Amino acid sequence: MVATYKDEIKLLQKGDHQVFEKIFKRYYNALFFFAVHYVKYESDAENLVQETFLSLWENRKTIQGASEYSLKAWLYNTIKNKCLNFLEKEASKKKYSEYLQKKFLLDIYVLKDFDIDEVVFDELTGLLNKAIESLPAQSRAVFEMNRLKGMKNKEIAEELGISVKAVEANMTRALKLLRTHLKDYLTLILLFRIF
Repeated sequence: MVATYKDEIKLLQKGDHQVFEKIFKRYYNALFFFAVHYVKYESDAENLVQETFLSLWENRKTIQGASEYSLKAWLYNTIKNKCLNFLEKEASKKKYSEYLQKKFLLDIYVLKDFDIDEVVFDELTGLLNKAIESLPAQSRAVFEMNRLKGMKNKEIAEELGISVKAVEANMTRALKLLRTHLKDYLTLILLFRIF
C-alpha cells in the first residue's frame, strides 16, 4: 500500500501501472466534470480527459512534488490547456453561430484566468463534504454513487433496490439541497465542476 503522495509520485515516475490506475480512478470524474463545463459534448470531455491521462503517463518522469496538490495542480493545468486548445479550435470554425462563438471566447477568457488554488480548493472540498454529509441518507447514497463513483441511474437503482424514478427524485433532491446549502460558493464550485 502506498504510504504517502511522495511515494505514489515516485512509483508513478518509475512506471507503476497500479499507481497510475489508482490516480486515474481518483481524478477522472473531477477532470471530466471540469472539462464538460467548457466543451459542448460529453464525448469531447471524455477525449480531453483521456488525453490528459495519456500526457500524465508520457510525462510521468517530469512530475515533481511530494503532495497531492502538486499532482492535482498538474492534472488541472493540463486539462485546462486541453480545453483551451479545443475551444480555440472550435471558435475558429465558421459553422457556429455568433452566439456560440461569443460563448467559446468567454469560456476561453475564463479558462485563461483559471488558476487552481490549494487553499480555495481545500476549503470548497471541505464545505462540499459537510453539505453531502447533511443530506438525507438515501439522497446522499444516490449522489455519491452517481457523482463520485460515476454509476448510472439504472445501476444505482439495482444496488439500492429502488426504482429509477426514485433514483432521479433523490438526485434532484440532493442537488437542490446542496445548491441551497452552498449558494454563497456556487460560482466557485461550478468552476471546479464538483456537481
